[in-house]
Amino acid sequence: MTDAVAIGEVLRAARERTGLQVKQAAERLHVDAAIIQALEEGRFAALGAPVFVRGHLRRYAELLGEPEAPLQARYAALQEASIAPDLTQVASRATPAIRRDTRRWPLVLVAAVLVLAIAVWWALRAPTT
Repeated sequence: MTDAVAIGEVLRAARERTGLQVKQAAERLHVDAAIIQALEEGRFAALGAPVFVRGHLRRYAELLGEPEAPLQARYAALQEASIAPDLTQVASRATPAIRRDTRRWPLVLVAAVLVLAIAVWWALRAPTT
């Protein structure tokens, strides 16, 4: 059983112990019944950002008289397990940094061609005697 399902089962059992229907719980919290269903089914992604999920968990646990801390801890563990690794940090360590002098060579090449072009122009322009 995943943490998401376990959180949902705890909430559903607490709601049933209090004798509330999903619709009644939703009305007391001033939310749509779909939010209550998503919480009880462990479909937290349907609720949006984690900050919204934590808020819904807190308010629903308060309504049901359920201790909030264990639910929040399980949700935090679930969030930590689902965080994707930061591949930009891995990539920056795997590839060496570009040295500054390697970025200058195109500028040096353009300057050399320009100097050569001016020299050729000067030589062709000079009067021959």
